[in-house]
Amino acid sequence: MLFEESYARVIGQGVGIGDKGRVFFSRFYSIFFSKSQQIRDKFAEVDIDTQVVVLQKSMFHMISFYETKTATEYLENIAQSHNRDQYGIKPEFYDIWLESLIETVAQLDPEYEDSLALAWQLAMTPGIQFMKFQY
Repeated sequence: MLFEESYARVIGQGVGIGDKGRVFFSRFYSIFFSKSQQIRDKFAEVDIDTQVVVLQKSMFHMISFYETKTATEYLENIAQSHNRDQYGIKPEFYDIWLESLIETVAQLDPEYEDSLALAWQLAMTPGIQFMKFQY
């Protein structure tokens, strides 16, 4: 419940990206890219507007994984594309990703408190572990 309410406050409802989602993901990428030159290099050739849409959709599937404990075909495809043989997204990058996500929530959710950090971690960690496992 905490996670869902916070998600609605900072991103909005559903899969579509509205103004709140665009603000959230722009801030997220600014924070994420500030954490590591290696991460910036991985995204150097990526169109960030397209990436925002991909991330929003990926998060939807990560939330589904959290709720159902079953990976969708979309999440499986993302995990495969991020493995060492394709994009080479190292497992430690996911920890930075989650840290950046929580930092973004802290900045944008007016009701942010430590319990929300935990709620976001609990919702995202199963999907992150799935992604790491596929590396």
